[in-house]
Amino acid sequence: MTTPGHQDVDAMLAAMLAPPEGPGDRGFAAGVSRAIDAQAAYARARRRFWRSFAFEALAVGALLAALWLLSSAPSLAPLAGTTHWGLAPPLLLVLLLWFGTQRWRQA
Repeated sequence: MTTPGHQDVDAMLAAMLAPPEGPGDRGFAAGVSRAIDAQAAYARARRRFWRSFAFEALAVGALLAALWLLSSAPSLAPLAGTTHWGLAPPLLLVLLLWFGTQRWRQA
């Protein structure tokens, strides 16, 4: 049971704690919506980047495997010594890193 004094206090508290009357802050809501959209677009770009980077890394790995197989073939040994293939892995790694940086800048 509430007494008349308590009802006045309850009414005063309800009036003080009630949300303000009037329109909402549309600018804030639009800003939050744009931030969420930008974050989703960034996440999509990152997924696209990592997917393409993985495929390019697989392609470079296939090139390394092909060079290794060619260098170990006995029929090609006189034509291409081990010194010719010694620079291939670092150069392909540089190529892979270049692909990655180019993809990252485009994302």
